[in-house]
Amino acid sequence: MVHTLSHTEPLQCSADGIWEACKHADEILPALMPDHFTKSVFLQGHGEPGSIRVVKMGPAIGHAGEVKERMDKFDDATKTLGYTVLEGDPRYSCFSAEVKLVPVGETSCELVWTATYEPVGDMGPPEHIKEIVVLAFKTLERAVLSRKTLSHTEVLDASPDAIWEACKHADELLPKAMPEFFASSTFLQGNGEPGSIRVIKMGPAVPHAGEVKERLDFFDDAGKTLGYTVLEGDPRYHYFSAVMKFVPGAAAGTTDAIWTATYVPVGDMGPPEHIKGIAILVFKALAVAAKAN
Repeated sequence: MVHTLSHTEPLQCSADGIWEACKHADEILPALMPDHFTKSVFLQGHGEPGSIRVVKMGPAIGHAGEVKERMDKFDDATKTLGYTVLEGDPRYSCFSAEVKLVPVGETSCELVWTATYEPVGDMGPPEHIKEIVVLAFKTLERAVLSRKTLSHTEVLDASPDAIWEACKHADELLPKAMPEFFASSTFLQGNGEPGSIRVIKMGPAVPHAGEVKERLDFFDDAGKTLGYTVLEGDPRYHYFSAVMKFVPGAAAGTTDAIWTATYVPVGDMGPPEHIKGIAILVFKALAVAAKAN
């Protein structure tokens, strides 16, 4: 017989903030909850519905070495995700769950978790799984509340329209203009539209990172604004995303290029001044390309 178990947990940060953290849970949770989650590896997909991942459990979850899960739903509009356990938990012949984040004002929300399960023998409700889910989302809450930002504005000697046009070709332009920083850029999913995922192979001037996997969050022609999030490849930050915006400068024909990073550092890691420095060089390379065309 199939049963259900539900739980609602208040969280002291916005639904938007927690939802964004959910997109990085496969990196954040092993870093902040190593006793519960050791590693998460996608066998298929990158987190979209239909993706399959294997979660390696830590010593605090003694009954399960690995759990294979399928992502059934990941809906940005309703901030709802759903998954089904395919292998790894012998206590239930079937187990699936849905998580929904419900806004409560601007700075808080509620986590609504509902599990559907069929126990083996006289196994009771999955209260232990509920407790782990609550702990995981409290950990994501802590990560959201510890986020920091760093901003910089660079004046470029080219118009916003010309700079923006160069941005559309940055994946080809930057490895040629800055090979010491960018060796190559390859799309794993999409072709540069929002939701696209790319792998950037870094050059010798960036010794800490061999490859960085990024997701393009938005690419707004009207506002000349783009945003991306690092999914893998920079162990110095639990979370890192950045927005680049290009607006007319004070002088005719110039652009104010505005870079704003949001990040959660690992340990006592400082602000990403090194990444800001690379962003400034990128802006200058875009300006050179814009002036040449």
